[in-house]
Amino acid sequence: MIQRYIQSDYSQLIEIWEKSVTYTHDYVSKEDYDFIHSKLPEYFEKVDIYVYRKSGKIVAFMGISGNKMEMLFCHPDYFRQGIGTAMVHYAIQFLHIKYLDVHVLNQQALEFYKNLGFIVIGEQNHDYFGYSITHLMYNG
Repeated sequence: MIQRYIQSDYSQLIEIWEKSVTYTHDYVSKEDYDFIHSKLPEYFEKVDIYVYRKSGKIVAFMGISGNKMEMLFCHPDYFRQGIGTAMVHYAIQFLHIKYLDVHVLNQQALEFYKNLGFIVIGEQNHDYFGYSITHLMYNG
């Protein structure tokens, strides 16, 4: 079930972020990981967060700003169970997102979004941390 985030969910979001980033973002340096981790409260305040609950437990979350999905993280124990797909479909249908960005080095995520109907519309050589970003738009 997908629903809006409530403050009491915060510690679960942090745990999911930690597990997901450790599992999928092996290219992120320890220094960048620590810095981003310290900024999560600030990042979370800038987006509308939706969580996916399975048996009452939060297993994934996404952050939306306007018509852009700013973040999507799923606990690795729940990968390949359709949760990410369900969240993206929800975001498209009910939150009207059209755009998102993916690190160029995160090929698994890039293919995931392409399979859901997103197309590459550009690239940015370096984000704040020096990582290249692929810009995507929903074309479904």
